Amino acid sequence: MRKHTERTAHTERTLRLPRTLAATVMGGALVLTGLAEPSWSATADAAATYPGQGPCPPGDYQLCINGGPGGFTIRGRTFAGHDNAILLRNVSGVTITGNTFKNLSGRTGYAGVHVKNSSGIVIRKNKFTKLRNAGHMHGVYLVNTTGSTIAGNTFSSITGDPVRIRDGSRDNSVTGNTFTRSGTYAIFSEWRDHKKGETCGAANTIKNNKYGPGYYGTPLPLIRWGGRGSGKTGPDKLTWKTCKTPTITNKGGNTRL
Repeated sequence: MRKHTERTAHTERTLRLPRTLAATVMGGALVLTGLAEPSWSATADAAATYPGQGPCPPGDYQLCINGGPGGFTIRGRTFAGHDNAILLRNVSGVTITGNTFKNLSGRTGYAGVHVKNSSGIVIRKNKFTKLRNAGHMHGVYLVNTTGSTIAGNTFSSITGDPVRIRDGSRDNSVTGNTFTRSGTYAIFSEWRDHKKGETCGAANTIKNNKYGPGYYGTPLPLIRWGGRGSGKTGPDKLTWKTCKTPTITNKGGNTRL
């Protein structure tokens, strides 16, 4: 790493630049060249911030991104002791890798990684363990999200379905993960709130995963799609396959542990 010292009228700051990044001064402005895509890692800086990071909505999240340029990496962090961990909204091209999500539990718990209205999210080689609440908390929860990849992660001891998609999520893949003691309805499931006009997804796939029994020790199906309803008894009970065509496809190579 090379250091570049930037002086202003009021302060002096030292910026740490990767070896591939050059700094020049043009017209009094600092211009950085040689790095096409930034990567922020909290391994070196526990207080790292990311483009688009800001205040979180209600729900006890630990890191919230809403908009911004995307194209960065969240790496090497541990998220624990809250209801939820990461919330991504209105962003694309974010990679989440090498993180640990553990001991997340609470009344407002949704997921370790909760994604809304986004695309091209890569969730790879993370560890999700002990995510629990009465409302079936998920490991990864994609809402109206497209073209994303969930690969090479481990999921264990999770009350809700470890991967859940919702509201028109499409072209997302779940590949090469290991699931143990996780899930209430399926390993990979889709649900929508039809009362709010949410739509069915399409072209989501799952392949080459290893999976065991669900959270309560009973065998689970690999996928369930087209879910709607509250899960309570009566006319609004939870039902599946309510979409015209399957929204999740088993591409093979999935094995039971």
